[in-house]
Order: sequence, then structure tokens, then C-alpha cells
Amino acid sequence: MRVDAPGTVPFPSRATPGAQAVDPALALPPAEFLSDLQSLLAAAVKRLVETTGCTLGAAWALRPDGSPYVAAASMEGVAPIAPSAECFAALARLRGPSDLGRGGEEAASRSAAIEHGFSAAVRVGAPDSPPVAILLVGGREDPPGAVRPRTLAALATAARRLEAPGAAAAALSRLGRLDEEVRRLDRLAALGDLVAEVVHEVRNPLVSVKTFLQLLPQRIDDPEFRVRFFEVVAGELRRIERLLDVVLEHARPRASQGVEAATPVESALSSVARLLTHRALERGVQIETETGEALPAARVGEDRLRQVLLNLALNAIDATPQGGKVRLAARGDATGVEITVEDQGPGIPPELRPRIFEPFFSTKRDRPGGLGLTISRRIVEESGGSLALDDRPEGGALFRVRLPAADPG
Repeated sequence: MRVDAPGTVPFPSRATPGAQAVDPALALPPAEFLSDLQSLLAAAVKRLVETTGCTLGAAWALRPDGSPYVAAASMEGVAPIAPSAECFAALARLRGPSDLGRGGEEAASRSAAIEHGFSAAVRVGAPDSPPVAILLVGGREDPPGAVRPRTLAALATAARRLEAPGAAAAALSRLGRLDEEVRRLDRLAALGDLVAEVVHEVRNPLVSVKTFLQLLPQRIDDPEFRVRFFEVVAGELRRIERLLDVVLEHARPRASQGVEAATPVESALSSVARLLTHRALERGVQIETETGEALPAARVGEDRLRQVLLNLALNAIDATPQGGKVRLAARGDATGVEITVEDQGPGIPPELRPRIFEPFFSTKRDRPGGLGLTISRRIVEESGGSLALDDRPEGGALFRVRLPAADPG
């Protein structure tokens, strides 16, 4: 008897030719989950064939694209074959360990499993949830329609043992996918708040250019006006170009976003400050930036660092009253970088501080709670750093971001 260990069953990147995808509602999480699932199923199949004495045992599961595949198999002289989507879907509707030779609504679809050599099967997973996998066995002592009760009992036991770890791994993977999507939405939301400011910032130089163009026919013969015209138009166009470059830097993720990336902190600070200049001026608030000498690069993706700074700076501007200042500063040494974002607002009451990093919690009564601080802390911690709220002696809030320095070279 041969048991295929994890990694020996083929896992093509695309669906088997001719196979149909199962309903997406049944599809499992991404590839990082498949490896753990395969190990669990291989152990379960091995235990099943040893317990029941069956000559055939297998576990069927679904790829992220919804196509069925053989996750593990113990087949004496028989090559495992992936099931059809219809066959998998029929077995996914089983309510418990079943003799595939028994009649019923799914008899026609189950016959495909019988053709593979199996006579009994059980779905792994809660009855009202998508299945984690399908376990199948078959052998001379368990013909379809006359499967032994001990074999059905062994299938039930195997399914119960797999249900908890399989469901937990699936849930964690789905949460990971959800977290990535929430981050993307948070990024878009932060940029969306700036659309009006960007439009205003582009419109101002266009008004200047338009005014000079209207005056040009009347003063085309004035050399001084022509020189001034070209200076103003060129300067305003460069201003628009710089603004659009800054917006694109924030809207378009960089290729390297891993924890091994090296990001110049000074350029990230100045970029965020430029992007938020109009928003700050509109509220009568100043933005100041300060960086120490010989500041090392931070070990964080450039786009991810900008997202953190953008979230913190937007909150600081909103909290600071007219005439106040928002200060972005950075200092560091060979081991790491510390970035602080300070505002001159009312600060955060002590009783609310333990909750500020909770999802959807907000001190802004005029708008629903966001995810900016929650996601910012997650990004920083994934890069090996920390994000915390500290006291500001003069009043207001001070957020402190600590990040490890990137490896030299």
C-alpha cells in the first residue's frame, strides 16, 4: 500500500483540462492554505486506510479558482484522478458518512466517485458551510451498497478530527484576504478625502495661466509682459506636474513592499507634507517637517510608510484648531528610525486611549469611525516596528512610529 505524502500529489497551477469550476461559494482560500490542508488530509487518509483496511483512500479539495483536485491519496496500483466539478458538488451536499451505492437524489453524480473506485465518502466541514474537503475510501470488503458500518464510523471520526483545524486554517486565510482588501479600501478612502484639495490646487495655477492667455493678444508686443508670461506659465505648469507626481506616488503602490524594502524616511515625510499642504492651509494650519542628520532608511515598503504617515497626518490636521501647527519629525541611528506626528488639538482623553486602535472606533462625532489607525499599526508591526500614542506636554496628541533600519547595502 502506498500513501502519497504532502507534495507528491500533483498540484497544477491551472484547472485540469476539461474540468469545470465549482460554485465560487464552495471555493477554498488561497494557495498558502493549500499546503497546510494537504498535510492534514494526507495524515487523515493514511489513518483511514490503516483503520478500515481499505485498498483505496483519497481526499478531494478545491483550489482557489474552484476547480477540484486530489489533495492526498493512497491507491494500490491506481493513479489518482481529479473529480469533476459535478461529482465534487454532489458529495459536498452529503450530510454525513455515506455509502455511495445507496440510492437517492445524488445517485447519478455519486456514480462518478464509484467509477473512481470509491464506495463511501464524507464531507469535512460544518453542514451549513462550504466543505473543507471530501474524504473517500473503497475496497473489496466495502463494495458500493454494502459498505461496512465500521468503515462509515471511521469516516465520521476522520471528518470530526479534521473539522476544527481545517476550519481554523480556512478562517485565518480568509481573514488575511479580508485584511488586505480593507487596507486597499483605507488607502483609497484617504486619497478620496484629498480629491477636492487636489482639484483646488490644480485649478489655481490654471486660473493664472488662463489670465495671462487672455491678456496675451493685447500685450503681445510688450517684451516685459512676454518674459513674465513665460515665467509664470512655466512655473505654474511645473507646480501642477509636481502635484500630480506626488498624488501618483501615493496612489500607485511601489513594486517592493516587503519588510526587506528600504525607504528614505525624509522623502516620505516631505512627500506627505506637500500632498497635504492645501488641506492644512484651508483649515488655517501649518505643517512643519524636521529630520535629523544621517537618517537611515527604514525597513518598510515606501508605499506602506506613506500610507501610515498619510493616516496620521490627516488625523492631526483635522484635530488641530485654526492657527495651530502639525509637526512631522524623524530621527534615528544605525538601529532604527523614530517618526513623530504631533498636533495641537485637544488631545485624546485617557479613558479613550486604550480604544483608539480598535477597528471602527473614532472620536469624530460627525463621521463614522475609520480604520486608519488600526491599519497603520498593523503595517508598522508587520515591518518589525511599533506605533503608540504618547503624551505631549504642551497638549495635543503625539503618535510615535518606531521602525528598524534597513540592512546596509
